[in-house]
Amino acid sequence: MKYHNKNVHNATVYQVFIGASPASRPTFQVFFLPVSSGIDNNPTVFYRLMPGSTAQTNKHHTFYLQQRPENGFTWADIKVNHPLDYETIKEYNLTIRVENNGAQQLASEATVYIQLEDVNDEIPLFTEREQETVLEGEPIGTKVTQVNAIDKDGTFPNNQVYYYVVESSRNEGKDFFEINKETGEVFTKIVFDREKQGAYALEVEARDGAPSARPNSDSNPNSGECLHGLG
Repeated sequence: MKYHNKNVHNATVYQVFIGASPASRPTFQVFFLPVSSGIDNNPTVFYRLMPGSTAQTNKHHTFYLQQRPENGFTWADIKVNHPLDYETIKEYNLTIRVENNGAQQLASEATVYIQLEDVNDEIPLFTEREQETVLEGEPIGTKVTQVNAIDKDGTFPNNQVYYYVVESSRNEGKDFFEINKETGEVFTKIVFDREKQGAYALEVEARDGAPSARPNSDSNPNSGECLHGLG
């Protein structure tokens, strides 16, 4: 992105779209803007990132500005100072003021609208449930409980949750229960006999619906697991 405004006196509006996760890195550059002073033989200009009265207008210095000379222009680089989170604040409205160094000092302001795009960085979290009862002798396919997990991402499919029975040797309930992938409803796969076993532990996984944006995720969906007591 290179935006060019040769006249220091003209106000300009820019709109920038960035993903929240990569922009959470400190010093991540989200925007850069060059201007010239408009004065022959005096190219000096001074930038300021004006603080506002709300978080959306940089009250907490979420963004900061660094200026640098390049090819006869002075550039303003806007960088991230604090992590950005789509679920907390979705957009920012920044004001950049630039002044020249002439005898008759001239100034201009540019508005930069920064809109965050949701990335899949939240993990599905199960809501707590008490142990459920499985009645002896009930037919196969009887519903015994319904699990629920919440993904706090802001958009679909990042916040869509799917449910799975964990396929592992430690999951003693995997041969006795099955789960509806979309609803989280748990059903019996056998007819239970309390004299053989009185309680079961079922390990369930919740996965969201898109590749993860979290570090070291290998683009797999975010997931969480929970152990449910049934008996």
